[in-house]
Amino acid sequence: MLLVGCARAEPPPPTPVAEHYRLIADSTAYPLMRELADVYAETVNPYARFTIEQAAPSQMAERLYSGQVLLGATSLVPPAPPGLKWWLADLALDGVAVIVHADNPIPQLTLRDVRDIFSGVRNAWADYGEDELGNIEVAVREDGDSARVIFDHVVMGDQRLTLDALVMPSAETMLNFVTLRPGAIGYASSASVLGGRDGAMTPAVKALALDGVAPTAEKLANGEYPLVRTLNLIGLYEPQGELRNFVIWALGREGQMIAESLGYATLR
Repeated sequence: MLLVGCARAEPPPPTPVAEHYRLIADSTAYPLMRELADVYAETVNPYARFTIEQAAPSQMAERLYSGQVLLGATSLVPPAPPGLKWWLADLALDGVAVIVHADNPIPQLTLRDVRDIFSGVRNAWADYGEDELGNIEVAVREDGDSARVIFDHVVMGDQRLTLDALVMPSAETMLNFVTLRPGAIGYASSASVLGGRDGAMTPAVKALALDGVAPTAEKLANGEYPLVRTLNLIGLYEPQGELRNFVIWALGREGQMIAESLGYATLR
């Protein structure tokens, strides 16, 4: 009895400590990173806490280089700081969908049609058999936006943008503008237009097929749709510790299923 009474009691297990990680994402990758972080914290590690900042790719480079954030997600990889090279990992694919008002009956345009419209060569929907829609109102994103970069490169080429184009400062502004203007045309993330867990199209706008190819996840993945971009995870160094576990999970089966549910195309 004395021996039992003097035996040292087992120490209680240590209490897990919550770890906080600051991440950054551009407007295209933000919805996916937010969902990945939330699901990971709910189902994999409840002690992992994520704060995700939304910023343009140019700002992302500065924040990563200064160490203020450890990991980013972007659809346009910014130049690396002098003498350094980014750590990168392919996360998903997203398209740039050409969008019109939901009541616009036109189902598709050719790339040549889109170039003519955005350059001002054609400025009335009557040119495409829809007299009642009136004049075409062109909306574009600001310089440096990843959707603008790929659109200008693939569609516009060396053709100048019409001076009547209205510049939209955010993806939400673009969607709202096209939603409210029956004669409008613009472009946006295909995931934001065709995404959602039920795969249903956002009812207020319509994504046009280009040269007969719709911006679906399948067409993005097989390379048929012409306006596609890769979402990259980006860091100054390869993630370590719990952040590394999060990256492995995000690139694995569960993370990729979440990407598909939000309308992105997966690479695996």
